[in-house]
Amino acid sequence: MDIMQQFMAYAGDFERTLADDDWTRLRRYFADGAVYEVKAESFGCRLAGPAAIFAGMKRSLDGFDRKFTKRDIEVTSGPEVTSEEIRMSWKVVYTKEGLPPFVLRGRSAVRYASDKIIYLADSYDPSVAGELAAWQRESGVALDPSYA
Repeated sequence: MDIMQQFMAYAGDFERTLADDDWTRLRRYFADGAVYEVKAESFGCRLAGPAAIFAGMKRSLDGFDRKFTKRDIEVTSGPEVTSEEIRMSWKVVYTKEGLPPFVLRGRSAVRYASDKIIYLADSYDPSVAGELAAWQRESGVALDPSYA
């Protein structure tokens, strides 16, 4: 399986984990020393090792994604694929009845070694902090996208 197929399998299992919180299914995709770096002005962090990565992801999903009923993901550029890395830009539109949609934009990089993710990075546009603050003021809903 090439890295794009591996990534698509991981992405599908991540969506299943978002729905049922079964983090064990994601373990097979990550190397023991994997690093997840979140590059964001207000909630950036660096998580090392699968246990820390999954705990951080769960925290962010609980404080942000799961506050909405639906999210639509669109790849806006890429993917750019090499023998060991995938890079792409994306946007996610989050919706919930009675609330204005929230649009999150960013870029992801995934690096593989020996068929496992060794580095995952999500970089968020600098405008995200202001847009999130404005959305929270308008909607009256408090969100916490932080991972740590």
